[in-house]
Amino acid sequence: MIKNVLVTGAGALLGQGILRLLQVSDFPKKIFTADPDPRSSGHWLGDYALTVPKINEENYGKVIEEIIVQYKIDAILVGTDVELPFFAKHKDVFLQKYNCKVVVSSEEVITIANNKFLTSAFLEENNFPYPFSVMANDKNKLLEIEEKLGFPLFAKPFDGARSLGIMKIETHEELMAIYHPESNLVVQQFLSESEGEFTSGCIVVEGKCKAIVTMKRDLRDGNTYRAYLDGETSKYDSFIIPIAEKLNADGPVNFQFRISNGKPVIFEINGRFSGTTPLRHFFGFNEVEELLKYYLLELKLRNHYSKTV
Repeated sequence: MIKNVLVTGAGALLGQGILRLLQVSDFPKKIFTADPDPRSSGHWLGDYALTVPKINEENYGKVIEEIIVQYKIDAILVGTDVELPFFAKHKDVFLQKYNCKVVVSSEEVITIANNKFLTSAFLEENNFPYPFSVMANDKNKLLEIEEKLGFPLFAKPFDGARSLGIMKIETHEELMAIYHPESNLVVQQFLSESEGEFTSGCIVVEGKCKAIVTMKRDLRDGNTYRAYLDGETSKYDSFIIPIAEKLNADGPVNFQFRISNGKPVIFEINGRFSGTTPLRHFFGFNEVEELLKYYLLELKLRNHYSKTV
């Protein structure tokens, strides 16, 4: 039976990466693309192009629901960060009312993933390695992190993406200069990239991490421009799997980390497919295909690891 799959964010790199993997997925489907801009290049990767309001427009939810009903959408894949909270909030309603599976984690998981301070708190509370973090709206906490860690430190928006807004803090004066009662900056320990930076893409279903591919990545302007398996990356899988399961994601989740004292220290969680998802396909695992076959066709999810863990 043909399955109707809606992918949002046809104008975003994430959405387009999802669409490319959906295109090569081996099951009968019709691909519906959604984006506020009818000119978005991702529309060419689907069968039906749909123009939707921006997420902050009042009628966004109404239009999405009309699309689900009109086109009998079986599953929705979310292709932008800004849409994740909406779909996390409404996923159960869409499933119960229309039997439409939204591939997204719970509101709690998305909230943790979207906030770098809460990410650190989650890791600390569950006894995982974590980057010591404080908010720049508390002067006493800023003095505490200076006393505890010294310099350098990193400051970045708690809800930022890539390297946007990131600052390296080298002195007490620079640290005090970012204090503001309404600051959105989180200040964290400096994690050296001397051993590299890594990205782990996981698939979690029913509380179990069924697949993980960890790659070393090289960055340009905060984006991954090269990612690869270097023979060492898979040794970190066994560290990441318990974290993915404790977080209790539903479907895709991505962890970005550096190494401190021989252990991965996660500094960012993405509660979604990642920009490196298409690269994992080159290493033998199409996350999009595997998940949709599991959710829509009730096929057993294939275990896949960087190596046996």
